[in-house]
Amino acid sequence: MAKTEDVAFAIISAAGDGRAKVAEALKQARRGNFGEAEECLKDADEHLFLHKLQTEELLQKEASGELQGPFNVLISHAQDYVMTGMAMKDMAVEIVNLYTQLRAK
Repeated sequence: MAKTEDVAFAIISAAGDGRAKVAEALKQARRGNFGEAEECLKDADEHLFLHKLQTEELLQKEASGELQGPFNVLISHAQDYVMTGMAMKDMAVEIVNLYTQLRAK
């Protein structure tokens, strides 16, 4: 496994990319480009869930006692960043649906 800090930064980067895709989805939905909005949301999923393997690897290392040393605040920040990105994505799905319904009327 790479250094814990490297894993944390990779998670933060993937989550940031996912959050950017969520923002783009909202922008596209506001413009009435619903197909593009849906594609952005799918892309966001790929980025936001990319951290899963890295997180599982960290958890396995932690459970086996392989991770030594003090609590790493970067990992906490990385997980927080992912969770807020996932919450943004969930809300964006609802907002895109609202835009779609409003445009259909």
